[in-house]
Amino acid sequence: MHSFYLLRHTAMANNSDALTDCYVLADRDALIRVLTGLDVDPRWTVACTLEVHDPDRRTIDLLATLPDEEIAADDPDYRTLDLDAIDLPALTGPPLPPGHPVIVDGEALHYGCTAFYN
Repeated sequence: MHSFYLLRHTAMANNSDALTDCYVLADRDALIRVLTGLDVDPRWTVACTLEVHDPDRRTIDLLATLPDEEIAADDPDYRTLDLDAIDLPALTGPPLPPGHPVIVDGEALHYGCTAFYN
């Protein structure tokens, strides 16, 4: 079994549609780079989870570190994740090889980002 991170970020695209970005990553440093640039404004972000696929498979709710909507609306600094407040585990199994697909919700995804409209 190969180890990898699956980051799912779902945000409202308009009044009735949401857009989910799925990031498949096999490197913790790459994950930190993506998380650092991720806009998680709680007024628009519906969900943001990190699935760690390795022998100790687990899911982390990344929105749990954000303040409430009113604070984020007034201060753009609260629209990014506090990485110090999140336990970002290292992968414990062999990393997903480059080009190897993973099946997510019935779709084959490759390393990087794939967007889905909901």
